[in-house]
Amino acid sequence: MSYNVLVIPEDPTKDGAILKPLVEKMMADLGKPQATVEVCRDPSFGGISQCLDVARLKNEVVQVYGMVNLFLLIVDRDGQAGRAQSLQSVEEKLRAELGAGQQFFAENAWQEVEVFILAGSELPGGWSWGEIRADADVKNTFFAEFARLQKTNDQPHEGRRKLMAEAIKNWNRIKSRCPEDVRGLMERMAGTI
Repeated sequence: MSYNVLVIPEDPTKDGAILKPLVEKMMADLGKPQATVEVCRDPSFGGISQCLDVARLKNEVVQVYGMVNLFLLIVDRDGQAGRAQSLQSVEEKLRAELGAGQQFFAENAWQEVEVFILAGSELPGGWSWGEIRADADVKNTFFAEFARLQKTNDQPHEGRRKLMAEAIKNWNRIKSRCPEDVRGLMERMAGTI
């Protein structure tokens, strides 16, 4: 029996290149290695305010994608302490709109989804994982420098697809370095999907 997952990011192209392989690995770890993981491109959300719009999520995603078993809204935290509470509210409201056999989870990357690439990568000497995790603008600081050092900064979307393909090979490192988001989401989903 097929199991369909729809990942809802802030940016389906840049974030989707990171989140699709990440969620595929999560699903494999959760006992669903054959799950079909797709990134929501229609509608294409343009930022956090649109991603938190419950009416839009309900009308343009949940009600349209009836064959989806698991909806995963994954956005950047951007240093906003209240982001988790906002996502919990969205999650609770949308669960009431789901059909039989459907689940909806909302999670934020501890700062920005680009941190998942860094989590699975060998970091340059002198870089501190604690500083990376604390940086609310990690995309424009550590990730931009990492892409430059890896010579992917001139590729489309700074080589996110290529860099994530390499990083995901170190799946256990990603899980251990990202307990608040990756491991936390997996723990919440375990046994419910």
